[in-house]
Amino acid sequence: MRILVLSDSHGYRQKLGTLLMKAESTGEFNAVVHLGDGYLDMKPYEEHLPPLYVTPGNCDGDRGTVLCPEFDGVRVLMTHGHALHVKMGLDALLMRAIREEATVALFGHTHRPFCQEQAGVLLINPGAAMNGHFAVLTVENGGAYAEMY
Repeated sequence: MRILVLSDSHGYRQKLGTLLMKAESTGEFNAVVHLGDGYLDMKPYEEHLPPLYVTPGNCDGDRGTVLCPEFDGVRVLMTHGHALHVKMGLDALLMRAIREEATVALFGHTHRPFCQEQAGVLLINPGAAMNGHFAVLTVENGGAYAEMY
């Protein structure tokens, strides 16, 4: 299962459209995630996309939404990250992922691409979509890995 992960498009819909075309050139997706700060930018593309998961960010007026869907048996925590203070460090995010029994934690907010495993949790920030960044999360055989673009 391949999941396109985006964050922080901040109203740059034309750039987002270009990024979506680039992402589609890497292969087909089973789901798309937007981690906030411009999640409504996805509206024009929504009907042409596979299932869309969104978590609003601080610029969307959110106070800290966290989703924890499961993909092929792998639990994935999704949040913008501002309420977990990811700009100050990733400890709160990691603890929340462990508490939610998630083996993957997706977050945005910092605008910096990041992918690292800590304490058995794969932490992924796709970077800012407005700067052309995205990630592809692949879930298979009970595990997960990411490709950063």
